[in-house]
Amino acid sequence: MPGLRQAMAELESNPEQWEAFQHNGHCVVLAPPGSGKTKLLTTKAVWLANNAVAPGRGVPCITLTNPAAAELRTRIRRLGQPVGRTIVVGTVHSFAWSHIIRPFASAAGFPEWSTYKLAPRGEANAAMREAIRRVFGTRTETRYVDSTVRRNRKLCLNEEGWNATGGDIRAVALEYERLLRGKDSVDFDDVIAMAVRLVEDHPFVRTVLHARYPYLMVDEYQDLAPGLHRIVTALSFDGGSTTLFAVGDPDQAIYGWTGTRPELLLELAERQPVHRVDLRINYRCGARIAAAGRRILGGVGSEAVTIRGGGSVVARCEPDGLSAQANYIAGRILELQADGALLHEVAVLAPTNADCDELVTAFRRHGIPVAWRADVYGPTPLTIMLEAFAAWASCGREDSGYKLGDLLDQWQQLGDREALRLGTDDVVAIVLAAGADMPASEFVEAVVTVMESVGVLDALRSDDANELDQMREALGSSGEMASSSVRDLGRLRLRDGRVEISTMSASKGLEFDHVFIAALEEGKLPFFSSARGSAEWDEDRRKFYVSFTRARETVEVLYSGWYATNWGRKSNGPSVFLRESGLV
Repeated sequence: MPGLRQAMAELESNPEQWEAFQHNGHCVVLAPPGSGKTKLLTTKAVWLANNAVAPGRGVPCITLTNPAAAELRTRIRRLGQPVGRTIVVGTVHSFAWSHIIRPFASAAGFPEWSTYKLAPRGEANAAMREAIRRVFGTRTETRYVDSTVRRNRKLCLNEEGWNATGGDIRAVALEYERLLRGKDSVDFDDVIAMAVRLVEDHPFVRTVLHARYPYLMVDEYQDLAPGLHRIVTALSFDGGSTTLFAVGDPDQAIYGWTGTRPELLLELAERQPVHRVDLRINYRCGARIAAAGRRILGGVGSEAVTIRGGGSVVARCEPDGLSAQANYIAGRILELQADGALLHEVAVLAPTNADCDELVTAFRRHGIPVAWRADVYGPTPLTIMLEAFAAWASCGREDSGYKLGDLLDQWQQLGDREALRLGTDDVVAIVLAAGADMPASEFVEAVVTVMESVGVLDALRSDDANELDQMREALGSSGEMASSSVRDLGRLRLRDGRVEISTMSASKGLEFDHVFIAALEEGKLPFFSSARGSAEWDEDRRKFYVSFTRARETVEVLYSGWYATNWGRKSNGPSVFLRESGLV
């Protein structure tokens, strides 16, 4: 495996990476942006799969989101390792559902658990609204009940913890769960709670899982909420004996709505007998960008060593609002392009979807092609695969970066492998025949027909089935993506020749030569309701830091000192984070 040998040689040149790679026991790697943590994890996983894992056993590589899991799969395949047999890649939720709940629920005395389905988003939201109505009746002040219940459910509270939230909040949670169970449904938080109960209360579950998976690899550990953390620690420490290798960075924890507690990673790193390794070398950011990034965090932590000199950081006020910021950025993008910059190496980030929509409109007026994903369906293994098929069909292997064999391997991992193998020839025929201008709806329906013909459509994982429905609706004649072609669908997997537009939250995991961050206004970031020093305030600071450190060469931040709302103009000045970091 020449790819693996080359990757190992590159790790050996970095003392901290090599130390973590060679360590045989539990290991936690704390890794700042651009330090090669995912490369380290995937290289070690492939080495373990080929040198330390007996036939019939495996190495799970898990992370929080489907896009992050897709990136893990891509990197592992580039090292010459197939995914889905010895190495299993997925989200923590999919691992909990497929490898804990379904195999062990009946044996643990919960046979009904393995029959539950994942509730579609609309159904779950309707159940929450109904639960709030039944508990609160005509009381009007229920704005924060939904978010409070959801956050507490993500924390996997015990009864004492629930009692501290107040009787009405607990009552809403119980009624919401009762409504879902009435339809034999669960949500993602239920999945974690059930998996926690199985691994913590039933020693045989931990024993069997260790026999099957002697190693457990976790990427972006700072994104794990307490329930997910409890699964990991139960398998690795509390009566379990699976060897843990985890990588992450508390300074990049920006998913607070999931119940994330970044301090869990630091606590894990100090736990006995965990070996802690701190990566120091930043391979991505120019020196000035890295230095400004540390100032954004308040100068805390050790100074990273950068191997890239220079870098440019600019803060600019455009007093006429976001539209003026957009016009300025458009002009700068055209200048960069004239100087030889590739458009797909330029990103424009902003706090909200509405900000991004306004930026997209302005850039299109300037004739600048953009990549902006409308949030009409979520990324799951199936929707990601359909987009990747479209990318290959419209661009081919050379320009899409995908190998057809790898895509077919993903296809066969969607469910019943033997049944899906029967449909492989038909899918290949569809992909080969699809033209770039073919309607995306027609392309997706052709693939869905194959899935139906081999009997796997009705057996899809719940999240795959739910988001496939959303995708088909979006691509339908009255959907938001009705005019999309196969090329358009494929480009959702690619960044070729287009400027990336993204919210700051969605930018994590990406990197670009040039980054513009717009709408850095006080009240937008930090959000107006966040109190100084609160968890929300700290997370907004980290969100700015994560966005800032996506850049290799240049960062430009834009502000106006005000922004428009439905209730008029809010003139609070630039973000306090700009002032505190010395950028203004």
